[in-house]
Amino acid sequence: MAKMYKSGNGKGWMYRAGQFCLCLLFLCLPGNGVAAHTIQLVLSSDAAPYREAAAALEDVLARQNVVTQSFTLQELIEHAPASSTDKNIGVWVAVGSRAADHLHSFLPDTIPLIYCMVADPERIGLETGRKIVAGVSVTIPVKEQFVLIQKAMPNLDSIGMLYRASSPKSVQTLAEVMEHLPPSWQLEAVDLDATGSMAEAMQELFLRKVSMIWTMADSSIYNRATVKALLLASLRNQIPVFGFSGSFVKAGALLGLEADPRLQGQYAASLVLDVFSSKKKMIQSGATPGVILAVNTVVARRLGISLPDEIVGSAHVIGADQ
Repeated sequence: MAKMYKSGNGKGWMYRAGQFCLCLLFLCLPGNGVAAHTIQLVLSSDAAPYREAAAALEDVLARQNVVTQSFTLQELIEHAPASSTDKNIGVWVAVGSRAADHLHSFLPDTIPLIYCMVADPERIGLETGRKIVAGVSVTIPVKEQFVLIQKAMPNLDSIGMLYRASSPKSVQTLAEVMEHLPPSWQLEAVDLDATGSMAEAMQELFLRKVSMIWTMADSSIYNRATVKALLLASLRNQIPVFGFSGSFVKAGALLGLEADPRLQGQYAASLVLDVFSSKKKMIQSGATPGVILAVNTVVARRLGISLPDEIVGSAHVIGADQ
């Protein structure tokens, strides 16, 4: 199997690009016996979690004699001919949100698209506009997140969150939070659109003295700069943050969600096989296998928070003493 995201050993980029084009040409040749059971696998980047998910997916499919061509999104954009997309080459698989977003708009809607390691499938629009689209998300429903938080912090009595009144997705998430808020909790929600800046919105949120800041995967609110600012403010104010990703927890959130790349890749592989076997009724979009709680024990110590042993024991622990 050609793994185009791997570095060559002295052959150089031109050799790898040539291999890539030859692979696409081979797949498009008429009468090719394996073309109906070949997938194109596109990674958002060469980052380790994406490579791990891709490797797990390829391992499952190889045992079922499914040929996989793997390359990064950048390689696809720079070198793949647009005409290759009108060839019904089995299935395309996106690993990561950027790859999923690009393929959703790039591919004809008759070509099956499977995805994994995607933070917010609905925001990208993956659930509409295609004949066959399914995948696995790196988050879990709000209600299940609150159950995890209650187990980790049973004495918690309030949470705060930022949202945008101008964003339908943000408003929908706020409604879900209000619907599933535990009876013993109080919610403090600050509308970014009603404040002068992100800094002012965060200041207002911390002034309300909530027990935890809860975050959502929303690019209109959170990026690297705003995540960093929020985490620094949380340490200054001694208020923990629940992050929507493992990288958020690594950066300084007390708790959050972490996706297991191997399980995500394996689940995506099962969806690919469902497509090939025409078991379309079995395909479930937006499932969340392999998503567990992550805890940052360094942050816990800095905030003076003691988490239950059973929670730490079953979670992905970040920052544990070696």
